[in-house]
Amino acid sequence: MAHDDSPLDLSFENVPRLAFPDDAWEWFTNACRDIELPVDDAKRPVLEALYSHLLFVNESLNLTRIVTPLDYLKFHVFDSLTIENLVAAYTKPDDIVVDLGSGGGYPGLPLMTWLPDRRWALVDSRPHKVEFLNETLKLTPAAQNAHGYAFRGREAASQAPELFQKCQLVTARAVGKGVELLQDVTALLDINGIFILMKGPAWPETEQKDFLRALPSAGFDLIEEQNIALDESDPDRWVIITTKLKHPKQKSAASKGKFKASERRRKLQGN
Repeated sequence: MAHDDSPLDLSFENVPRLAFPDDAWEWFTNACRDIELPVDDAKRPVLEALYSHLLFVNESLNLTRIVTPLDYLKFHVFDSLTIENLVAAYTKPDDIVVDLGSGGGYPGLPLMTWLPDRRWALVDSRPHKVEFLNETLKLTPAAQNAHGYAFRGREAASQAPELFQKCQLVTARAVGKGVELLQDVTALLDINGIFILMKGPAWPETEQKDFLRALPSAGFDLIEEQNIALDESDPDRWVIITTKLKHPKQKSAASKGKFKASERRRKLQGN
């Protein structure tokens, strides 16, 4: 079989339009009502377009294993929106909000659909996924205020200086260990910026202790840990809210030179 090197079609133009069954949409609106999140009639076609686009490109990019309408609304959209109140409270219009390790665009895409007046940056290290993000965010009301970026957070100074230590809030959902993300987040957040980490039921047993222990040395402070279940049968998920207190100290060129010189002296003395 010949290898197909043709570029992926990630546009929405030829995507078959899929509609949510009424029972799935009713579950979603009821769940949003339970957390006092308003859902107007304009949201449904936006989410249906995002869902259609995700499934269309999923065979090529392997973005998600969640493909049924109800599961999509529950585990992608509603799960993302459980932090909408926090993003709304900790940011204001024109603040930069980053979805770190965005992947298929969650929580960023639902959040920007509800809060289109923020400036949204969907960051992922994989270029093909960022190409998709830059196409699919056009389907949201935040299209003029959103952009996808292909880099790792810790590379912000060189790869996206417009984001380097200028962001008010960073989210991270299903994207590696929290303690390992702190270096990426600190390169993006301004002083007093907010990091919202979204984790599954295993958080207290697998990550919590290491993450909380690492916060002070990384220049962060814990604000709050919250747990929430998506429905009565679902185990608790965790939302961890921290704030950045200071920028990390950078060693000067002079101090680095002194360190290297002292190292050489120790080696010579040892010989």
